[in-house]
Amino acid sequence: MLLITFKAGQLQYALEAHKIIEIVPMAILRACVGVPAYIAGLFNFRGVPVPVVDLGRLTGGTPCAAHLSTRIILAPYTAQDGRKRTIGLMAESVTETVDKQASDFTESGLATAATPYLGQVAAGASGFIQQVVVEHLLPKELEGMLFAAPEKEVPT
Repeated sequence: MLLITFKAGQLQYALEAHKIIEIVPMAILRACVGVPAYIAGLFNFRGVPVPVVDLGRLTGGTPCAAHLSTRIILAPYTAQDGRKRTIGLMAESVTETVDKQASDFTESGLATAATPYLGQVAAGASGFIQQVVVEHLLPKELEGMLFAAPEKEVPT
C-alpha cells in the first residue's frame, strides 16, 4: 500500500494515500473559540469550512512549525454518528511516500485511551512509522462542536 509520510514533533507518521482527498499548502486559518488547542482552526476549502487538527500539538504538545513542507492533509472523516465530513490534518515534512505491505505493520504494544488515533507501526528507514486512524481523531463531544452545521459537500 502506498503511504504518505509526515512528521508531528520528531516522530514519523503515515496515512494511506487512497484515504487522502488532497494535500494543500498551509493557509490562513480562522481560530475556533472554546475548542482544544490542537484544533488549529477552520480552513476554507472550495467554499466549505473544514476543521484542521494540528497533529504536532495533538501528538506531542508542540505546534507544527511554519516550514515550506508543512501542509494540510485533507481526508474524509466519518463521525461516530455516521455523518461524513472532511477534516484537515496539519503536519510537517509532508514530502514523501513509502510503499509498505499490510504485513509490514504490527501493533505497537501500547494502548491508551488518550490516543485511539494511533494505529499500527512499521520499521522505516529512520525509525518507526505509525499509521494515523483518522476516524478516531476526535472525541464524540468535539465532533458535535466541529460538525454542528448541516453537511455541505466539498466540490471536487
